[in-house]
Amino acid sequence: MAMLLRLAYDGTEFHGFARQRPGDDAPEVRTVQGELERALTRIYKREVEIRGASRTDAGVHARGQIVAFDPPFAIPARGLLLGLAGHLPRDLIAYAAWEVDDPPEPLHPRFHTLGKLYRYQIRATVLRDPLSARREWHITKPLDVEAMAAAAARFVGEHDFAGFRASDCQAKTTVRRVCAVEVRATALAELDPLATERGRLDGPEAAARVELDVRGDAFLKNMVRVMVGTLVAVGRGQFGPERIDEVLASGARARAGPTAPARGLSLVEVFWPAALGGRGISGE
Repeated sequence: MAMLLRLAYDGTEFHGFARQRPGDDAPEVRTVQGELERALTRIYKREVEIRGASRTDAGVHARGQIVAFDPPFAIPARGLLLGLAGHLPRDLIAYAAWEVDDPPEPLHPRFHTLGKLYRYQIRATVLRDPLSARREWHITKPLDVEAMAAAAARFVGEHDFAGFRASDCQAKTTVRRVCAVEVRATALAELDPLATERGRLDGPEAAARVELDVRGDAFLKNMVRVMVGTLVAVGRGQFGPERIDEVLASGARARAGPTAPARGLSLVEVFWPAALGGRGISGE
């Protein structure tokens, strides 16, 4: 039997998902895996190791991370969730749990996922919003959302994304399939009931929030963040949408945009097979 958990966390204070063993002269850093394993160890009274679907980077958030572990003995899902709620810190929660009988051994989420959905949030107003600043990239000038959407469509399909990854990415192949990239803008008036008040620096119709949803089979290290940084460069008028095609063809990282800050990125969902207790991917 394997137990699966779906996690949500604010990544601001975490050094990523994966546990990092301390060196001789370096203290252990705080990670999602470390915190969850400590909580499970308290509950089961013996060491428990988890296996995650995505190794989110430091500062990246999640609402749909999936982890698996082999429980030493059975605890009903409801009791396990309530027990974890009492042991986990305030910026991490397991909000769903289910058992998989006779799973593939060992059941590792990385090898069974059907894809992932990431969302990146941008605040495009003169002044930042302190209530959402931990979860968005603040850009002080307006963005050309239509140009960004035109550029985003060029990412869709199977391509070599060598030009859209971190310099220390260790992936054996850089070919990935992106299923969809959606760009949405929300006017300030829809976000703030005081948008029309006197003295504001941004008009009520300003595209105050820009969200980018990226869905694909798998991603390279920092791939989504470099994609977003490149789309923002298009939105700022630094270059046109055709730059996407150029970087995909050449693999030249220097021709792409900057790596967007981690704080704006969230793992929204890991698509999970229905045979293993998930809902698959709707519409495919």
